[in-house]
Amino acid sequence: MKIIFYLHVISLVIIVIFVSRNSKNKYFFSVVVNLTNSRSLNSIFRHETINQLSASYSFIQNNSFDQCKTIYPLTEDQNLTFRKISDQLITLCTQIIPYPSEYFHGRGIVLTTGLGQLKFAKVNLKLLELTGTRLPVQVWYSYSQISHETMLQLLHTAPNLNASVCCFITAQCRTLTQIWQLNDTHIYKPPSTYLRFRFFPYKPAAIVSATFSEVLFLDCDAFVTRDPEELFISDPMYLKFDALFYPDGYKSRQHPAVWTLFNTSCAQHEYEFDSSMILVDKRRVWNGLYLTKLMNDHNQVFYRVFHYLLFFIM
Repeated sequence: MKIIFYLHVISLVIIVIFVSRNSKNKYFFSVVVNLTNSRSLNSIFRHETINQLSASYSFIQNNSFDQCKTIYPLTEDQNLTFRKISDQLITLCTQIIPYPSEYFHGRGIVLTTGLGQLKFAKVNLKLLELTGTRLPVQVWYSYSQISHETMLQLLHTAPNLNASVCCFITAQCRTLTQIWQLNDTHIYKPPSTYLRFRFFPYKPAAIVSATFSEVLFLDCDAFVTRDPEELFISDPMYLKFDALFYPDGYKSRQHPAVWTLFNTSCAQHEYEFDSSMILVDKRRVWNGLYLTKLMNDHNQVFYRVFHYLLFFIM
């Protein structure tokens, strides 16, 4: 079984190398793709991969904080910061717009990419194509970071995939043969910032801006091995809550003031969720999704407090 697994891994590595280098040897590339499609996506490979990933997370999970409600005293400045954020959240809630039901429609997959993530985006699109999914795909980007021509080259990676590239700045989507204008009112340009987490706001901006009413968001390096359409149709958690999140390897142990701000509480055995894969029905969870977008518009405040200040006082 190990020999079979390693052969599958070698096949995937070959795909990554050939896609990222945009190989001109189309015949050999097609042979590798066919080999991967027929063998690498089988149950043995999936189970082996899942087991290895679980093992890699075990160290983090076993060393996560178990105590949920440890209280640390806040300084006067920190208390003032929380009061200001509380007022700001109330203001942001008044800025949530009604769900534009006439604009969004259907289901689709959404990715974002920058110049540094292109090699992952190529592999992601190829693997989506190999699943045989019929879901349309939109890859969102900013023209200030990457050119339209470069993004169009990305589509050559998976010619049989129903994919388009969409620009936040121009509010246009493109395929290899078409260009169409989107309604600029519903396109949300991520704010420019130089913070460490400056690319995170692109995620909610892409989910909200995509023309689909139901969205599966994927990071460029979050790969699927079978058609994800079944998640929309039959996943019981998604059908019940209209959103599906996946656990990260960490437990949130923020100060109780953080949980109070968001009118919730710390769960003893609850892990953070991984934002690399998110499934949402925008029609049902619009208020929370749009508030997330508004908070990311003010990421200089929210990221600084919740990613830095509270992390260090845990």
